[in-house]
Amino acid sequence: MKHKKHTLKFFTNRIGKRIYRDKNTCGCETCARNWKEGLIVADEQHARYLHLCEHEILDSPYRDKK
Repeated sequence: MKHKKHTLKFFTNRIGKRIYRDKNTCGCETCARNWKEGLIVADEQHARYLHLCEHEILDSPYRDKK
């Protein structure tokens, strides 16, 4: 099932807040930790990066709660 991808506004509205991914498809330690603990959106540049990743790299959406 295809997930709904978020707008840039979704990410910029969550600067300073923790977001989570539905699943982790990468085996690296950083991705595993971020999947388990969530990820805090640091600033506008980080929000833009996460938006780009969700649309071009990841096959798992971000959400507000674990």
